[in-house]
Amino acid sequence: MHRFNTYRSVALQEWRLLWRTRLLPVIAAILLPAAAIALYYGNAVSAKQQAAVDSLQQHYQQQLITLRHQLQADTTTPKGKAAYIAAAWPIVADHRLHAHTWYSPAPAAVLSVGMSDLAKYYYPIAVKSSYAPAEEKISNPLQLATGNFDTAFLLIYLVPLLAICMSYHLLAQEKEQGTLPLLLVQHGALTGLLLLRLLIRYLLLLAAMVVICTAGMAWASSGQPFPWLAWAAWTGVAAVWLSFWMGLIWFVIAWNQHTTTNLVSLFSLWLLLLIVLPATYRLMTYRPQTNDTATNASVQRELEWDTWDLPKKQLLDSFYQAYPQYRNAQAYDTGMTSSRHAMAYYSLVDQRMQRLTGTQEASKRAAQQLLDASLKYNPAVYTQWLLNSIARTDISDYGYFREETRRFRDEWKTFFYQRHFHDQLLADNDYLSLPVYHPSYNPESPARWRSGIGYLLTLTAALLCSGTLVLKRKLNDLYKI
Repeated sequence: MHRFNTYRSVALQEWRLLWRTRLLPVIAAILLPAAAIALYYGNAVSAKQQAAVDSLQQHYQQQLITLRHQLQADTTTPKGKAAYIAAAWPIVADHRLHAHTWYSPAPAAVLSVGMSDLAKYYYPIAVKSSYAPAEEKISNPLQLATGNFDTAFLLIYLVPLLAICMSYHLLAQEKEQGTLPLLLVQHGALTGLLLLRLLIRYLLLLAAMVVICTAGMAWASSGQPFPWLAWAAWTGVAAVWLSFWMGLIWFVIAWNQHTTTNLVSLFSLWLLLLIVLPATYRLMTYRPQTNDTATNASVQRELEWDTWDLPKKQLLDSFYQAYPQYRNAQAYDTGMTSSRHAMAYYSLVDQRMQRLTGTQEASKRAAQQLLDASLKYNPAVYTQWLLNSIARTDISDYGYFREETRRFRDEWKTFFYQRHFHDQLLADNDYLSLPVYHPSYNPESPARWRSGIGYLLTLTAALLCSGTLVLKRKLNDLYKI
């Protein structure tokens, strides 16, 4: 009970000291405006994308209603007949529907923009595919970890600086003010008192980040259920990242050096972990790459011309080799009312393009795997990766979205192939049974979050234990004196 009262008294005195030295008002004056700007920027990016997604969905629904209405057109007039054909013929309706897959921003995306301002977040869906880059305009995946002034940037870069400024002098100041010998009289109490003072600073900074995180998610999820899982994960990563830095500060101040030495050492570590290591790795892994968009578009045009020149029977044979279930008595019907030849043409162009884009995808995956393998040796980039993953703005999240798009397009093609190769016109029931895209997020991400939090906690525990051992050794030396 006596020790509890002592710690309580120290905590109250520390709180008064922080206010009396105007340290807390200065930190608030720095952190709050920066947080407001970061949240505004993150919300602007998310709102812009959500508006585009809403527009695509609205347009699709309008087209669906229009085509269903055209099925009732008066076919005795040229205009009515054209309207009916546009709605009933699968090849025309597929083009007119303008279906898309989309990647809606998650509520936590306002906190960590990640690659959401660069990645493609919607894809057109039709039997005939148009070329899309194998990956967005990124030549080095490590660059995804930097470049946006969002809340994640504040947590990764600014909060460690604030922690350093608040804590670098905790032990050295006692020595320089001559109060260290008085504390040494209370054998064993100094370590606990110093850790308590460090804990108070940790809790103050963590509370500020939790408030900012909560405000951002509440803003983004207005009108929807609050994302408690993402909130808990983000808070957990923020807590362990800040604890990692407090452990690092504890290890440095435990050597009982001058305040200037502590400050220089901690700033050097900040530069090393947040600037030098990421930049060095970026330099070591940089491989100049060109943007293949224009080249692939040109290749696609050439493939379309070459494929169109193939004999129709050869083209259809290649299609039936891949899709034998559509071979029937009318398999080689290429009359005016048959779309078999067009479907086979689109399919073969697709297959040929996939050989080219598959190589590019493999190169991108290799670069990403190289980055993933290095993350645990680079705590700052690893933490940024965790925050992006929680916000669903990581490169792996958009890779999952592309895979979902491929799966949905296969489902879309199957739906229309069944009509094309059985000479069926679309009816109202067919429009009601069109494949519906249901957006989802990578289900493997939460396991990565837990693993990342555990890893950063392990680093923190190692730093705290090492610092405590160093401090005890230093104090024993002082006792001998």
